[in-house]
Amino acid sequence: KDGDDIDTLLDAVETFVPGSGSYRDVKDCHFPQAFSHYTYEKSKKHFMVVDLQGVFTTNLDGTKCFELTDPVIHKHRKKNRDLYKSWTFGRTDRGETGMKAFFKTHKCSDVCRLLGLTEVNV
Repeated sequence: KDGDDIDTLLDAVETFVPGSGSYRDVKDCHFPQAFSHYTYEKSKKHFMVVDLQGVFTTNLDGTKCFELTDPVIHKHRKKNRDLYKSWTFGRTDRGETGMKAFFKTHKCSDVCRLLGLTEVNV
């Protein structure tokens, strides 16, 4: 089941990659923020991958790739406390505070809308 969510994201990204169809206005720079939003929604608000840093490259064949490093994972500490109690993500995990901070600055882009993500207001 978990693999199905990843397949859905990959299918959506492949379908809506700029220049590959009718969504030519989608900006490459919006994908990392949309990915963070996606991880929050698809984990049922339990987790969020943020602080995505890395390199964006365009290969000789025209394909594009983000190589991301040093992600931060925020875990919602109040949801399913017993189930996720042993999961720790280090000192950069700011929990719900980090999730709220992300959504205070995040503006949904065309990528979020194409993935069917819900706007979050904090």
